[in-house]
Amino acid sequence: MVQSSDSLQEENTPVVWADSVKLEPDRLYAVLEYRGDLASWNWTFYVPDSSVSPIGSSGTLFHVVNNVSDHEATGTDWKFEAETKDIVSSPLVVAIVRLGDVGFLGNYEDVVGQDSLLPMFKTVAIPAVGSAIHPAEFSSRVWFLDAICTLHDCGVVTCDDVWLLERELRRFAFTAMDKYLQNKGHDIVSVRS
Repeated sequence: MVQSSDSLQEENTPVVWADSVKLEPDRLYAVLEYRGDLASWNWTFYVPDSSVSPIGSSGTLFHVVNNVSDHEATGTDWKFEAETKDIVSSPLVVAIVRLGDVGFLGNYEDVVGQDSLLPMFKTVAIPAVGSAIHPAEFSSRVWFLDAICTLHDCGVVTCDDVWLLERELRRFAFTAMDKYLQNKGHDIVSVRS
């Protein structure tokens, strides 16, 4: 379980699902987006901009993307991106899971800026452009889990077991897929403190 660095939550804390839960300012979220397979998602981080209402209609999404290389049909080029996005109305969002409080890093601009989360995410290893890496060796999920370790090392979140976190996020996403496939939107998962 991931916990904010300033308030530890019990491992068996009850989970609150969906419609009654709203995104909160000064929080870091995991966002899993549909990518055409029932058991595979794009794994991203999201910080909502609290100056835009409703919360989540604008914010910064941190993730890696891959594109088939123009010069080599078998290779993929991975790159890190930070982009402004509305995840609340995005048709690809399956699950949103609160990871922790990042308000101690400053206001929204400070948190997503050059002196806070951005340089932490940029330190997470990405395969070199043009490398012929097997798809099983690197993905947005692999990058996300490595980034959780970096955030833990930097004191942003507490995550004692990244594999347990992965299992929990997958469980949330599998549960949310039913609703998603019925065109009823995404699930927001929050842990009750």
